[in-house]
Amino acid sequence: MRNLQEKPLVQGEPLQNFPDTRYMGSKRKLLPELHKIFDQLDFTTALDAFSGTSSVGYLLKSMGKSVDSNDYLRFNYYTAKAIIENSKYKLSPDEVAEIIRFNPDKDNFIEKEFSDLYYTKLECRWLDSAMANIQFITNPYKKAIALSALCRACIKKRPRGIFTYTGMRYDDGRKDLKIELADHFAEAVRMLNNSVIKTGETGKAYNQDIMTFKKTNYDLIYLDPPYFSLKSDNEYSRRYHFLEGLVSYWDHVEINRSTKTKKFDRPESLFTSKNTIVTAFEELFDRFEKSTLVLSYSSNCYPDASTLKSLIKNSGREVELVKIDYVYSVGTHSHKKDNQSNKVKEYVFLGI
Repeated sequence: MRNLQEKPLVQGEPLQNFPDTRYMGSKRKLLPELHKIFDQLDFTTALDAFSGTSSVGYLLKSMGKSVDSNDYLRFNYYTAKAIIENSKYKLSPDEVAEIIRFNPDKDNFIEKEFSDLYYTKLECRWLDSAMANIQFITNPYKKAIALSALCRACIKKRPRGIFTYTGMRYDDGRKDLKIELADHFAEAVRMLNNSVIKTGETGKAYNQDIMTFKKTNYDLIYLDPPYFSLKSDNEYSRRYHFLEGLVSYWDHVEINRSTKTKKFDRPESLFTSKNTIVTAFEELFDRFEKSTLVLSYSSNCYPDASTLKSLIKNSGREVELVKIDYVYSVGTHSHKKDNQSNKVKEYVFLGI
């Protein structure tokens, strides 16, 4: 790859338009560096294979690329449908008001199952109501905005933004924790509405296992898989199980009632075990054998840089490695703020 000269972002200024997020692993802060890399590559179509918050897919869309987006978690799929696949539809103030308005005919599943686990009984009751109201939305893109906004509201209202513990013991006094869920929801809708842009290119959101993903004819594939480390759990469903259940009202997952957090069992993945992760990368590189690869990974995770470079070379590609200084932030409590183990290199591997 040639000299990575910084160029201005185009068509939508994603750093300004992309909605704020507290999602662990989000690449939002790395968008300027990724933009410099993408801008030096010749491609028209792209797949964001592990889309997460859709920040990278949104960057690619803003650059005028035709972008498909995929994530195995359904709540992430709805974000991609709302701002990657969708280029036209927004929720109106009246529609937002209808969702927020209390629905006395709602079910009480969340109130019954989750009161005082993550939110108060009244907050759970409101979530039941909001989900009942969202079901009346017939436009799939407006519904996706509503579901994505509700998930963002839940993250904002939750200490540390995750669901691996119960109660409020990590309450650090943040202003977000004092704001009502309905207000968080309205603000999230505003941000998502502002993120809807039309670029002249089409894209589609998928909710599939990338290892069995059938469409492979992309010029470029961006890979940001769960980072495997022996020191931490890379399974996002454990951290965000409540959101994953919420978007279908727990229709597509089964609560494991032997767990205090009422999570669901972890889906099978080759990326969650040291014994299978190398095989996962090999299969993935081969599956998209005709695509340029851009792979994000961390310097403190397994496999290491030399192994990944070898795997990419073995797939028949020339490989380059870009190293970016990066600080991972998990929560705002002091022992994490100054933790030197959070200061790592973000690796971006290019396979051409």
